[in-house]
Amino acid sequence: MLRTTQPTTVSAKGLRFGIAAARYNPELADALVENCRTALIAAGVAPRHIRIVRVPGSFEVSAAAARLAQSGACDCVIGLGVLLQGETRHAQHIGDAVAHGLTHIAITTGVPTVFGIVTANNLRQARVRCIGRQYNRGREAAQTAIEMARLWKTL
Repeated sequence: MLRTTQPTTVSAKGLRFGIAAARYNPELADALVENCRTALIAAGVAPRHIRIVRVPGSFEVSAAAARLAQSGACDCVIGLGVLLQGETRHAQHIGDAVAHGLTHIAITTGVPTVFGIVTANNLRQARVRCIGRQYNRGREAAQTAIEMARLWKTL
């Protein structure tokens, strides 16, 4: 995976975040949540300004994200979950639905959303993205959320 820019850590002091996270695949999903939360706090977000809502699976992430965005208590909402490709296209359909749902939430509520759903072909790939240090999707989602929340404050 090539990156065009290095992620930067900017201050997120005073910003408020909502995290809608799936419980399915708990070892990986829990790691995503914890890495996201840790990155937000490291950037200056007060723990009380991070609201985490857990839902059964990735499909339900959009509905919970919508409620967080509509609450008026979040500067940005992050959707987290893990989808492993199986023998059918089920994971692809769920991933597409969540991506469209989060985009719709951002457009209709004016609250930016971040797609932090890991879509992997196998467990090894998912572990690299959820637990690994180099391409940690939880941390990346937090960094994207901070950037979007700050940008929205200027628009």
